[in-house]
Amino acid sequence: MSIVRFLFVELWPWWLGGIAIGLLVSLMYYFLNTALGVSTGYGNLVKIVLPKSKLRWLSTETYKNKFNWRFIFIVGMVLGGFLSARVSGMALTTNHMGLFTERTDWPALAYILWFFAGGTLLGLGARFAGGCTSGHCIHGIATLQKSSLVATVFFLLFGVIATWVIRLFVFGGV
Repeated sequence: MSIVRFLFVELWPWWLGGIAIGLLVSLMYYFLNTALGVSTGYGNLVKIVLPKSKLRWLSTETYKNKFNWRFIFIVGMVLGGFLSARVSGMALTTNHMGLFTERTDWPALAYILWFFAGGTLLGLGARFAGGCTSGHCIHGIATLQKSSLVATVFFLLFGVIATWVIRLFVFGGV
């Protein structure tokens, strides 16, 4: 098996993924003295797309440099997804989302609106919680922050509730 196939195509064992994330968190602290998280990078993207935005939180020191490592991290996630799809021979885009698209027969616009609404709610939740799930669950708990533990409990709780609601109302049963 080639290293490219192992890194970008094959599923990693859970324990190897955990070690990689743990090392990344440690290296981020050592070299950059900062936390691993994604939602702040989206703030950089908003600042680039809407440079004249009057949102208070975009005026903080965090977003002074729009093209920092956080923005590059977001770009890398997108490019990495495309690279992984390309190397594995999969289509670069798909409209198949497993059980969700098998059980629903919506027009393409409905799926776009559904996922746009979900992304918007996720972004708002990340702003209200002071960080995203990756920041709180991976970094915050690793550094023993009580607020991250509370946020993680609520992420999981409402994730389970949302799953049951979607199964009941979208899929017609539990």
